[in-house]
Amino acid sequence: MKTPNLPPLLLAFLIGTLFAHADSTVNGQRGFIQMPDARTGEEGSWRMGFAVQSPYRALWTSASLMPWLEVSARFTRISDVEGFANNSQYGDYGDKAFAAKLQLLDERYWQPALAVGIDDFEGTGLFSSHYVVASKQIGDADLSIGYGRKRTQGVFGGVRYPIPGLAGLKLVAEYDANQYASDLAAKESGADKRKQGLNLGLAYQYGWLNGQVGRMRDGTMTANAYVDIPLNKKEFIPKLDEPAALEKLPVRPTEQAWLEDGQYQRHLLRALQRQQYRDIRCSYRAATLDIELANTRIALPSRAAGRAARIALAHAPFGVREISITLKQGGLPVTQYRFNDTDALARYFNGALSREDLARSVTIKQASANEPDSPETSVEQIAQWDEPNYSADLEAGQSTGEIAALSVRDRGLSQLRVAPKLGAYFNDPSGVLKYDLYLQASLNARLAQRTFLDLSATASVLENVSSVTQDSNSALPHVRSDVAQYKRDSKAALERAAISQYFHLGQGWYGRTSAGLYEEMFGGIGGQVLYQPSRAPYTLDLTLDRVRQRDTGGGLKFRDYEATTAIASLHYRIPSQGLTTTLRAGRFLAGDEGVRAEVAKRFRSGVEMGAWYTVTNGNDITSPGSPTSPYHDKGVFLSIPLNVLLTKDTAAVGRYSLAPWTRDVGQIVAYPGDLYGIVSRYLTNREDRDGLVELDDLDDDYRMPVPQTLFYRQPIHDQAKMLWSGLGDTASRSGISKLAYAGGAIWLASRFDSRLDRSSAKSTPSKSTQKVIDAGDALPWAGLALSGALATYEGNNRLSRTAYSAFQAGISAGVLAEAGKWAFGRTRPKANAGDSLEGFDRRQSRHSLPSSHVAVATAVVTPFAQEYAMPALYALPAITQYGRMRSREHWFSDVVAGSLLGIAAGQYSWDWNRKRSKLEPEVQIGTRSISLRWEVQ
Repeated sequence: MKTPNLPPLLLAFLIGTLFAHADSTVNGQRGFIQMPDARTGEEGSWRMGFAVQSPYRALWTSASLMPWLEVSARFTRISDVEGFANNSQYGDYGDKAFAAKLQLLDERYWQPALAVGIDDFEGTGLFSSHYVVASKQIGDADLSIGYGRKRTQGVFGGVRYPIPGLAGLKLVAEYDANQYASDLAAKESGADKRKQGLNLGLAYQYGWLNGQVGRMRDGTMTANAYVDIPLNKKEFIPKLDEPAALEKLPVRPTEQAWLEDGQYQRHLLRALQRQQYRDIRCSYRAATLDIELANTRIALPSRAAGRAARIALAHAPFGVREISITLKQGGLPVTQYRFNDTDALARYFNGALSREDLARSVTIKQASANEPDSPETSVEQIAQWDEPNYSADLEAGQSTGEIAALSVRDRGLSQLRVAPKLGAYFNDPSGVLKYDLYLQASLNARLAQRTFLDLSATASVLENVSSVTQDSNSALPHVRSDVAQYKRDSKAALERAAISQYFHLGQGWYGRTSAGLYEEMFGGIGGQVLYQPSRAPYTLDLTLDRVRQRDTGGGLKFRDYEATTAIASLHYRIPSQGLTTTLRAGRFLAGDEGVRAEVAKRFRSGVEMGAWYTVTNGNDITSPGSPTSPYHDKGVFLSIPLNVLLTKDTAAVGRYSLAPWTRDVGQIVAYPGDLYGIVSRYLTNREDRDGLVELDDLDDDYRMPVPQTLFYRQPIHDQAKMLWSGLGDTASRSGISKLAYAGGAIWLASRFDSRLDRSSAKSTPSKSTQKVIDAGDALPWAGLALSGALATYEGNNRLSRTAYSAFQAGISAGVLAEAGKWAFGRTRPKANAGDSLEGFDRRQSRHSLPSSHVAVATAVVTPFAQEYAMPALYALPAITQYGRMRSREHWFSDVVAGSLLGIAAGQYSWDWNRKRSKLEPEVQIGTRSISLRWEVQ
């Protein structure tokens, strides 16, 4: 169906009145109408929209994950093109596409913004393009020019200009370089009639709402409407219904009265319980009040601790000097907040002391594994008081975001909950959208101190998933691909019935064992161990499970398939950026072995976006996989804390994911009580600034030193500046002298080239030798990746600075080595054509001098060897040196040249960054200001 050919200005007026500076293309990327620009938007900008341009209509979303990175995804339908042959249920052809844009240079007074991008890089690649584009604001006009390949072919450009006298309305013009005739089924859809040329449009913005209309060269009208949500805003709705921590100030007793009369302790416990704290235990001795508790309502642990501290301080006896609040989750003590000066704490709560000053008297650490000695009062001891043992609530979206939920809780951690749920399944061949509306009843019962029973049953109310009739053709065990059979055969099912025992093994050590029905499709027995080093931004855990596949009926019967899964995980956090990267390796559910990488970005609002990609030896060749290119499991996910949308704080979170739902490769069993899921929000909160965010329900963040990591540097600018400085130093008298010595060493080494190569040529490498060669080949790039990762490490500026130097050195050495290979054109030994020089030759057989593998390996190691006085580290590039000669990729003199180049690059980068760090200013960032401190020598 084609869009009506309305006059452009009339259509612009109609759309403009609805959407009261739009800058998004119909594909979701920032740009003009069809063409992108070099902008990536403000960090945390999340857009969702719908675009129409006959024959295409697209539902899209994009996010500016970093100030220099924008990612987007879209689902496009193509009118008049059949989605699946002989399948009218699906309708028009549908295609998923993902895109990314990386800004290399930001815009400055004289410098345009420069970005590279790639469109439709995963999946079918129907709209695949890659491009480079520059953008510059000149007066009121925003100009861009770029060059693309593949679908976007050749030069393109655009301009955006505000129309005088019409606030918010902008004129958009672009030169469209897309080759529409090469699109899928272009003749059937009519897209082949489009040509490259001038497109015009109008864009308008009103708050979060945006609209844009345009007219393409062939007369086709375009319309694009979207909402732009700032995810770095802490909250969108004020907490108008949040209860006060204290309804009235209680009478504080003397220390003697507290010890002799238990009513004061009971008053404290009652006050905490009224704020929905659970599993409360407290003790008082030596002028210190220790409280252990859990809170299932408040989103931020630091806010939960602050509210508990305010209540404790108001009820504590006179003379109390310290208050300790230990937060627990699932019966496990996780984080301890120790307020070492109650006078300072009182002044802070009264507004007489800043959080920055209070932080000096607060200690935040991992909770100790030791239980408190005979707590004087616990929540169990108030069962005989006037409050009931259980409370029942009928909630309607106020604290959970659900339509309605019936919840029954006890004083501890047990809860019975009944609520409607909705599951959605996207883009199946039998239909674009499948859904399952069902009722879920769940019971999480605490059987002992750290023993829990987890029961869940479901009953389907309305669904069309069971209409999926295609049998899976997966060659792997059907661990997920038979999901439609489970939905079809079990309208009512026992979803989960498992018992879990949790352990606090030591400070930073946690354990779990579980047995029973884990999920809809599997049951079994297993366990998990987690280790969180003190003050380190990474966590390790290991999960081992023996599982068996359940029958499709949803009862207690099982199928024959059994599997042992073992997954080791490393979770690495970059707190200042809200980034968490997770690497999982081991045996997955279908018996395949491999690695799964996950990346998640958390914004100030608490919203988290991420993606995963799995590579295993499962060799899934079902479409779109093939024997030469097997399918790899992948997906994206979104986590939205509901407290940003409600007038009352809640810890409830809505989680959504988009992934193939009938794939068997790279799958993980949904075991109960994931330990990292339990502790992760406490870790991220503790690592956020000083760990006291919203301690007193206030947004009172203050300026803090910026970590000296990769994200607060300018790698491209630094690289260019260092190379320019290095060229100047090389041209100096000292530099020329060093070059002469290096040339002499290389010449001397060349005298041994033939003799050493003849030794390597006598025999082919054995299997063990080949493994050494392979390891040597991988070391430079592994070292470069590791140094880049360590350059982001927060909490140790010395380590991150040294790693940054190594990263710079590795890149510099690699670039210079490749330039040298091209310039010298020396023949490789394995070509058996001598060692002649023939410069500026593109053939790989003439890219021998110097060895780039050796140069990079040596350059990466040198800053660490220098900074930490560890010359033994040079044994690592020695493996690469041996491997390159043994495989006859390089002559001995090539290896010497690469080593000298690597040492020079590493030494220079290390010196350059050390000198700069002593002279560079210290930047401190606050919520509303930035300060600069610069010591001038």
